[in-house]
Amino acid sequence: MKPSRYTFVVIPDHDGRKKQFNLSTKFTFFILFTLITMITTFVLSLFYFIPKVLEFNEMEKEYNSLVSERMKVLTLYNELERLKEVDRMVQKALGMDMVESKDGDKGLVKPKGNKPINLDLIYNIPSILPVDGILTQEMIEKFDDFSKQHLGVDIAVPEQTPILASASGQVIFSGMTENLGNLVVLFHGNEYFTYYGHNASIDAKLHQFISIGDTIARSGNTGESSGPHLHFEIWKDGEAVNPLSYFPNYNKLNMSVE
Repeated sequence: MKPSRYTFVVIPDHDGRKKQFNLSTKFTFFILFTLITMITTFVLSLFYFIPKVLEFNEMEKEYNSLVSERMKVLTLYNELERLKEVDRMVQKALGMDMVESKDGDKGLVKPKGNKPINLDLIYNIPSILPVDGILTQEMIEKFDDFSKQHLGVDIAVPEQTPILASASGQVIFSGMTENLGNLVVLFHGNEYFTYYGHNASIDAKLHQFISIGDTIARSGNTGESSGPHLHFEIWKDGEAVNPLSYFPNYNKLNMSVE
């Protein structure tokens, strides 16, 4: 004869009272079936989902690797486009009436009836502050994220502040650009170039010879800019170099977050 009920006794491991439960046979089998089903489902889920989780982790690693490679490609593309822009500006500035000086000094001259311009090597290295202000952004070269690159420094100054040539040189670009607004680029010989961007107005004329300390522009907020400031870059041998290496005085009023 099958029992109609089952009795379960819970005996504590201390001196407390034991507890007793009476369950019907059907309810007891229902609980056992439910527990077995849950355990079986859990075990089967582990066998099913563990490979899926491992596969997902592997796919995530591959995705991160692809993103990293893509960022490197975008960085190289950005650098290539910038070099193309520099090349276009230089070619546009030089035109057909500009040649390199033949007298031993590196410089760009107009040969047609003009006296050659000699760039004195003593003064062609950036050596005076183009403007006196607060450093708000340092140079950033993060090749893992081209959008964060900043190949120069930003110096906050009131609008219309005179911008001085940091070295003697010749104007090879003077005009409007998309990113740096009103831009002046000087060639100083010995593969030195300096950039002065976001100007409100430009005083320097294309091909004009500039002496160190001459006013070449007035500070402003043109191009992609959030306020009046000077964006200043120094290039040597085709590469951007940190202006703070030439002008450590800017560190005295350095408000950059980088």
